[in-house]
Amino acid sequence: MTTTMTLETVIGTVKEMSAKNFDETIPVSDMRFDSLERMDIAGRSFGVLPSAQRLIANRLRVPFSYLVRCPIELQAENLNYWIEQERKNRETLFCRFAGNDLRAVFTQRYTAIDHMDVLTKMLEHGFKPSTEVHLSLDAEVMVLKVPEHDRVFRLSENDKIIPGISIANSEVGILALSIEAFYYRILCTNGLISRTAVDARYKHISRKIMDEFPLVLEGVVHQTRQGEARFMISTKTPVDNPESTITSFARQFQISQQETEIVKQAFYLEQGATMFHVIQAFTRAAQDPSLSASDAYRMERAGGTILSMVKS
Repeated sequence: MTTTMTLETVIGTVKEMSAKNFDETIPVSDMRFDSLERMDIAGRSFGVLPSAQRLIANRLRVPFSYLVRCPIELQAENLNYWIEQERKNRETLFCRFAGNDLRAVFTQRYTAIDHMDVLTKMLEHGFKPSTEVHLSLDAEVMVLKVPEHDRVFRLSENDKIIPGISIANSEVGILALSIEAFYYRILCTNGLISRTAVDARYKHISRKIMDEFPLVLEGVVHQTRQGEARFMISTKTPVDNPESTITSFARQFQISQQETEIVKQAFYLEQGATMFHVIQAFTRAAQDPSLSASDAYRMERAGGTILSMVKS
């Protein structure tokens, strides 16, 4: 769920959440699995969080969907065999911990950009601690959206949209650091995240984004001005079969069947035969409490991608 708070409160929340986090470079020879959910590192037992489970499965080239269905003994047998094979390719892995739990595993090529790095850069760029932001935060993802109330525009007398910026980051490899356009529809508190010509998605293999941060932010703000025209066009773009169109887009964006049903339920709350209503179905679905922060982010980006397809 998205919560509205000040940037100062976000900083405090992230600091508290990160208090027990630490990183270590671990010899591969020190790693042994008891199961997918628990492992031994240099004689010490650690839980393996879901984010690390997926990364380990990918690193060792064992299908995650297969591992989760295996009995514990077979999970350990598979993982320990393949971690032995991994020793032949590399000596160490970069591991990220949260207290007594392993939260991520990367090669030495990974460059850490933590949430606090991003928040510090925002303060350096001139964002005030009192700035109102919309925050989605869990153990895997931070999505921070900053509306610019002085640039509000109207779709109708009572339907206002506030543009702004979205900054998304993951410390555990769920998504790349992303700076994008954001639009907040006041009427239903929907948020939409849209790519622009100058936005950025930086994989965690360098800190280049930290140098380019101010330039990208300014470019995204400039590009959001094009959003008003696209929204107006979407309200006048007819769709013959909205439900079929939603299903088609969901398939294109690799949205699961369960999540597609959430989108369709959201469509029923504000039905209409235009592309605008299709877009709103995805963005309203992002508010569903059953979705994780990363799943909600995908829904909002899906709405933004559809908006970018609208033609004059």
